[in-house]
Formats: sequence, C-alpha cells, structure tokens
Amino acid sequence: MKQLIFMIVVTLIGVGGSLAVTPFYGVAVYYFFAVLRPQFIWKWSLPEGVNWSLYVALAAMLGAILNVRSRKTRPTPEGGRRLSAGHWLVLGFGAWIAVTFVTARDHEVAYPYFIEYLKLFIMFWVAATVIRSVRQVWVLYLLTAATLGYIAYEVNYIYFFQGRYTYIYRLGYGGLDNNGAGLMLAMGIPLCYFAWEGIGRWFRWAFLVLIPLLLHAVLMSYSRGAMVSLLAGVPFYLLRSRRKFQLLLVLAGVVAIVPVLAGKEIRERFFSIQSNDVDASANARRSSWAAAWEITKANPVFGVGIRNSNLISYEYGADMEGRTIHSQYLQTSADSGLIALGLYLAALTAVWFSTRRARLLAAKRIDTEGREAHAAACGVEGAMIVFCVGASFLSLENFELPYLMLLLGAQLPLVLRPAPGPVESAETELAAHADPAFHARGWTGAELN
Repeated sequence: MKQLIFMIVVTLIGVGGSLAVTPFYGVAVYYFFAVLRPQFIWKWSLPEGVNWSLYVALAAMLGAILNVRSRKTRPTPEGGRRLSAGHWLVLGFGAWIAVTFVTARDHEVAYPYFIEYLKLFIMFWVAATVIRSVRQVWVLYLLTAATLGYIAYEVNYIYFFQGRYTYIYRLGYGGLDNNGAGLMLAMGIPLCYFAWEGIGRWFRWAFLVLIPLLLHAVLMSYSRGAMVSLLAGVPFYLLRSRRKFQLLLVLAGVVAIVPVLAGKEIRERFFSIQSNDVDASANARRSSWAAAWEITKANPVFGVGIRNSNLISYEYGADMEGRTIHSQYLQTSADSGLIALGLYLAALTAVWFSTRRARLLAAKRIDTEGREAHAAACGVEGAMIVFCVGASFLSLENFELPYLMLLLGAQLPLVLRPAPGPVESAETELAAHADPAFHARGWTGAELN
C-alpha cells in the first residue's frame, strides 16, 4: 500500500510541478520511473495497466510547450545555444531509426521496439529543451545514482533475508535479462563514487555505502560482461578522481568486503566458471557477430529493420534460430544499417567531448556549481565507459540509462556558467582561509553577502 501511495504522490508532483512551476519536475520524475521500473520492482503492490510514466511525460511535454510559448525557459549561458552537436546526433540517430522502421522487413516484430525508441527520443528532446542549469543536471544525476543504489538494496535484501535467492540472475530487472541488469547496476558504481566527491554535505557518505551493495548485486547477476565492464573503468576512476588516496581505500575496502558478503553459491558460480562454459558462450557470440556483419554487408544502408536481424541470423551463420546479435553496435548495423551505426558512434564521441569540455572548465573551480559540474562530468564519463564496454557483448537498444547519461553529458557544457569573476574569487579565497570547513560545505563568496 505504501508503494502505491508513494507512486501517486510522486506522479502528482511530476504532473502538477510541470504545469504549475517548471517542466523539469516532469522530466525528473519521468527519468526516475525509467530507471526504477516501479511496475517491475513493486508489481505486487501496484495496479496493472496504470502507465505512470506516460502521465508525467505528457505533462512535461505540455509544460515545455507552454514555457517555450511564454518564453519562460532561460537561455543557456553559452551564447544562448540550446542544443549541442551531441544532442543533434542523438536526435539524428532517432530520425534514422524511424526511417528503418518504415523499411523493415517485418513491421510486426519491429513495432514494439520502435515505440520504445520513440518514447526515448521524444523525452530526450523534451529534457534537452527544459534543463537550463548545472543544478538541474546535478539533481538528475543524484536521482539516478540513488535509484540504482535503491535497486541494489532491494536485490541484496531479497538475497540475505529470503533464502539466498539470486533474484536478479533468475528474473533480470524491468525487461532486462541478468546481463543487462548487471550492466545497469555496474553503471551505478561510478555514479555513486563521483556523487560522493561532488556533494559537500554529510549525506554524501550514503552514496559511498551504496557501492558495495551495487557491486554485490552485479555479482549476483552472474554477468561476466558486467564485471569486465566495471573493471575496465577502474583506471579511469583513478585518473579522474580528485581524491585518489581515498578512492584507493574505497577499492581496497570493497575488495575485502565483497567476498565476505558473497555467499557460497555466488562464489562457486562466478569465480569457478568452467572453461567449456566460457568457450560455448564465446563461440555463440562470435557466430552471432559474424552473422550480423554478413547481414550488414548485404543491407548496408537501411539494414533489415529493428530487431529483424534476429529473424534471419541463423541463415547467416548464427548458432541457433532467433539468435540475438549480442552486440549493441553490430545489432544496430544489422538492423538499421551503417548510417545508423555511424550516427550512434558519432553521438557517443560527441558527448565524450562535451563531458571532457565541462570537466576541464570546472577542473580548478571550488565553488558549488564548479564542483558539481566536475563530479557530474566524471561520473557520466565513468558510467558510459562501463556501458560502452558492456555494449560490445549485449544488445540494449531501448536501455534508457545510457541515453540519460548522453543527455546529461551533452547538457553540461551548455549550462555551465563562467567561473566567478575577480571580486567573487577574492571573496571565495578569503572565506576559504577564514573557515576551514568552507571547502567541505561548498560555499561561494555570494553566499557570504
């Protein structure tokens, strides 16, 4: 019952806030629902057939239209630009996906995936027109990290208090199989770490506590791809962190505590994988990748249609009928052609440059906005490294979390204001010398007036 009440209240906040205050309320609630998947995690408590996110999305879209018409939406600091190259490439990718739905061999198979794509790109555009400050980016960032941490808490609770039941391995999460769910939770680890770095208040420690829960949940997924993706990002975290010594301590603590937390079943399953299992999985992937490339060569422009490659992958050399390609990149090229793959890779690259620019602009700033922008840029980069490595082994076209990361990364340099001027900087430096707790609290000179 309490979950139902919570959903009603949050939905009303998203709808009412979008229409009465700012459409950012609707955007924030929409992405909260997109990551949490409440109909899955609370299905025993929520009524069937209620599309909570649709109500919030419609309110956010209406609020965005009203704001644009009344010119309430603030321009971005960077010369009034509202969209960057990263935004346009993501939207261009979406437009091409729509074209390849029209040209698909089997529209019935493509349709449900196309609808998911459509929702994803529409809300990406709405959010891009609504988000106008680093604080809004930071709110979405923290909301995402906390939501992933909550999912990890639920998965751990079921495991420890309901008979060592590996829930995420058996059921996946919210439409994702165990591998996709493991990758989703793995993306939460860099988000939580850099949230801890970017927050100047005591509650930042809660995000650090979530990291072992997230890692243990990843282990419970039994996803080797998720663990490989996570490990691939560790050098990056060390490179980007402003607190390298503390990060090393965190890593050492996690390495020490996770084997203790992991039960016998997890240790035997994850750390004692038979070579024949690894070989069988690798051979299946290699055959599906080869099939995807052959399909791409035969249909280089439009592909065969969204998820239509599964229908013919066996004819092109996959090991079984209906085999999914098991690679985001090759699945995209087979389904929607090389143009789609090029746009997708270009969007990833453009947003990488956007986060790099935001990180460099905020690198030496000690004010609240600068610290939050730097942490968000590093966290988004870290999460996208995890995703990009994991996407080599999984097909996750409608996985909304990486598109949210692309949105935040593209938005950051547009909304980041210039560093404080000389007078403000002098006040900030004076306050820093006068109060040792200044850096921890994230005050700026403006707050002293």
